[in-house]
Amino acid sequence: MKPTTAAIALAGLLSGVTAAPGPHGERIERIDRTVLERALPNAPDGYVPSNVSCPANRPTVRSASSGLSSNETSWLKTRREKTQSAMKDFFNHVTIKDFDAVQYLDNHSSNTSNLPNIGIAVSGGGYRALMNGAGAIKAFDSRTENSTATGQLGGLLQSATYLAGLSGGGWLVGSIYINNFTTISALQTHEDGAVWQFQNSIFEGPDGDSIQILDSATYYKHVYDAVQDKKDAGYETSITDYWYVVEHLVDASSTNRR
Repeated sequence: MKPTTAAIALAGLLSGVTAAPGPHGERIERIDRTVLERALPNAPDGYVPSNVSCPANRPTVRSASSGLSSNETSWLKTRREKTQSAMKDFFNHVTIKDFDAVQYLDNHSSNTSNLPNIGIAVSGGGYRALMNGAGAIKAFDSRTENSTATGQLGGLLQSATYLAGLSGGGWLVGSIYINNFTTISALQTHEDGAVWQFQNSIFEGPDGDSIQILDSATYYKHVYDAVQDKKDAGYETSITDYWYVVEHLVDASSTNRR
């Protein structure tokens, strides 16, 4: 970790010190060359909210007692085909005493109501919840090296229908999703340009192409400018905005998403 302090970095910011970011798309490419950006072409630019017209027809809230929506029901049917295969693979290296799980899945493959729906939830708790949840997701992911050896839990993630997170857990799930569901191994790599740069504190910011004091100054300027743009657009801002814009979880410099 390069030595610096928030005070020194902020001083550099106020004196106009900047450092050039890396080439567009470079970081994402190093994580996964098959990545496709999720941001829509008409997505708002940066952190500034945008005004939209209210719909002519007021949206309705579906009652939980009426069951799942038609879209989710259709998606579940498609997802089930993938989870059935993944569960069979999972139970080939994780066994249950006196119960043949693979045979059970085969016997009930035509009646999905008899098959389990697996949901994974990551709790809240800031960085600690994020780190703890990341370790679990990494262990559950069949793409993780040695995770599918006998008795290991790799494949549970692929067997899951739902993945959710709250607060710090939401940071984790959001970071995985916005980076195109890449692996935890890829996100946490210490290679230059990696998305998760937790070797630096949240007050230092991600490494750039210069010495840490200049990288931190650029980081602070980026965060300040993003929140100031929101204020200039007529919206109220608070300390929460500065916390939200930090760039440890997404490749903001190359995707314009934070």
